[in-house]
Amino acid sequence: MKPLTAIRHAVLMTVLSVTAPPLLWASDSTDFERGPVLQVEMKGSRLNVYGEQLLSTPDDRVFFGAEDADYLFQPRLLDANDSRIQLMLPFQPISGRYKLKIGKTESEPAVDLVLVVDDSRIDIDDQTKGTADAILTVRDCEEDEVGCVSEVDADTSAFCGMSADFDPYQGSQAITVSNTQELHLDDYYTIEARVFLRDYVRGGIIVDKYSGSGRGREYRLSVGKDGLLRGWFSIDGTLANSRRLYSDYPVPKNRWVHVASTNEEGLMRLFIDGQLVAEKEYSARPAQLGYQNIAIGGNNCCRGYYEVLNGLVDEVRISNETRYRASFQPPTQEFEPDTRTLLLMHFSEAGKNEGLVGGDAQLSSFNKIRSCAAS
Repeated sequence: MKPLTAIRHAVLMTVLSVTAPPLLWASDSTDFERGPVLQVEMKGSRLNVYGEQLLSTPDDRVFFGAEDADYLFQPRLLDANDSRIQLMLPFQPISGRYKLKIGKTESEPAVDLVLVVDDSRIDIDDQTKGTADAILTVRDCEEDEVGCVSEVDADTSAFCGMSADFDPYQGSQAITVSNTQELHLDDYYTIEARVFLRDYVRGGIIVDKYSGSGRGREYRLSVGKDGLLRGWFSIDGTLANSRRLYSDYPVPKNRWVHVASTNEEGLMRLFIDGQLVAEKEYSARPAQLGYQNIAIGGNNCCRGYYEVLNGLVDEVRISNETRYRASFQPPTQEFEPDTRTLLLMHFSEAGKNEGLVGGDAQLSSFNKIRSCAAS
C-alpha cells in the first residue's frame, strides 16, 4: 500500500446510481497498485469511503462538489475511524462528475477522486489507469449482497442533504413557514438560499412575503423566466411603490447555486455564487405590514403555477444584518444560527426553523422535502 502522503492528484473512476438502483457499491477489480481508498459506497446523500488512515492529521478536511464547479463543499463528517469515513453530502447528487478530495487544503489534497454519477452502467476510462488511485467496478447491493456493507442508519438528525422540491407543472404550491407574519425587514437584511433550477419560469419565487391584498407586499427573492435573480421590496405594501434589482446575468441551471439579496440602508445588492452581480441605491426600506407568513418556493396567497419555482431550494436564511458587501467565497457548509438569524431552514427534521422568528415549515399536498433517507 502506498503511504497516504505519496498519493497526489489520484483519480478514481466509477459509476454510482442516484435513482435506480438506490444503493451501489464500488469495489476494486484490477491488479493495479492501489492508493489509500479501497472502496466507495453511496446511498442517496450518504457517502462511505473505505481505506486506511484517510484522515491522517487533525487538520485534514473533506471537499466534495461538481467537477466543473468553481468551488467545493465541505460535507458533514458523521463518523471516522482507521478504515472508514462517513459523510453526509450537502445535496442529493444528480447525474454528472464529482470531485472528492481529502487533505489539509483543497488545492493540495492527499486524496483526489473523481466520482461519475450516472446510472448502473460501468464506465471506466482506460486513460486514467496510469494515475488511478483504484479502478473500481459497481455492484448492485440490492441484488448482490456479497461484499456489501449493511449499516443501520441511526443518525436520523444528521444533515442529510434534504431540500424542498417544487414542480409548477404538478400544481405545487408554496411551503409556508408558520408564525412569521411579524418577520419584518428594515434598513439592514440578507435573504439567501441554495437553489437548483431545472428551468426558468414566470415568478420563480425562492422567498416571499406577500399577502395578495392591495397593501400586502413586503419583500421577495426570485428567479424570473429570463433566469435573472431579482431582489424586491415594497416601501408601502403596494406594487407601484416597490423597488427592484435584477442580476447582470442568469442564475445557472442544473447545478446547486448560492444566491443572496442584501440591503444596507437602501443600498441593495445581489450575489450569485458569491459574485456581486447587481448593486443599486434607493432611499427606502421595506414595508412592515404583518399580513402574511413567509412562503418558500412560491406564493401562499394566490393559486397559480406561474409563481412556483421549478427546482429545489435548500438552506434558506433571513438575517437582520448585511452579511455580504462585496464578492465572497460561497458557503460550503450548512449555516449555523446566530443572534442575527431571523429564519433558518435546513429542510431537515421535518422542516424545522432554527431562526429566532416563526415556527416550522408547513407543507401543502403538493410540496415534498427530498431526503437521502428516502432515495
